[in-house]
Amino acid sequence: MWNPSRSVLLLCCAAIACSDPTGATRSASRRGAVALTPVASAGGVELAVNGGGHVLRDLGNGEELTTFSYSAIRRADGTTNGEFQYDFRAANLIVHGHVTCVTAAGNIAWVGGVIDRLQSEDPVDQELVGTDIWWRVTDNGEGAADAPDQTTSLLFTIAGVPITAQSWCNDRPTRGVQRPITNGNIQVRAN
Repeated sequence: MWNPSRSVLLLCCAAIACSDPTGATRSASRRGAVALTPVASAGGVELAVNGGGHVLRDLGNGEELTTFSYSAIRRADGTTNGEFQYDFRAANLIVHGHVTCVTAAGNIAWVGGVIDRLQSEDPVDQELVGTDIWWRVTDNGEGAADAPDQTTSLLFTIAGVPITAQSWCNDRPTRGVQRPITNGNIQVRAN
C-alpha cells in the first residue's frame, strides 16, 4: 500500500552522503550511515561540494531530526560522481544514492542524483529506487561568527512534474525552503 506520509516525508527532507568512487575515507555512524569524504583523483576536480550534519524540521508533528552526508565532484572533463545519504530518524528511513550532476554559483550549489537503495520498514518505499532526486545548499563560511550553512529539503521526480536531477542542476532554481544545519558543515569549492 502506498504511504502518502512517507512520500511527503521524502519531499520535505534535507540531508545527504556522497563520495568520489575513485577513493574515499569512510567512517561509520549510527544505523549504518556512512560519512564519505572525497579524495582527489585524476581528471582535475573542477567543483567539489560536500557536507554533512543535522537538520531539524517540523511538518506539523513536532521537530524531526534528519542526518545527512554527501559529496559531489565534477571534473574538468564534465564527468560527475559522488554519493549521498539521508537518515530520516523519525521515520526510520534511510535513502542512499549516487550523484549525477552538480553546479554552483558562488557559495550556492545545486546537486542531483538517483536513489540506489532505501532502508525502510515499508516495502512500498522500494518503488522509489531509481528515482531522480535533487537539493540546493549554501556554504556560509567556516568561522564561528559565520551564519550556519543551509540546505533545502530533498525533492524528487513525481508524475506530471518535468523537473529532473539534470534540469535542476542546469536551471539552478531558487525554490525550496532552506534550513540551517547543525553539528555539521557544507563546503562549495570551485577550482
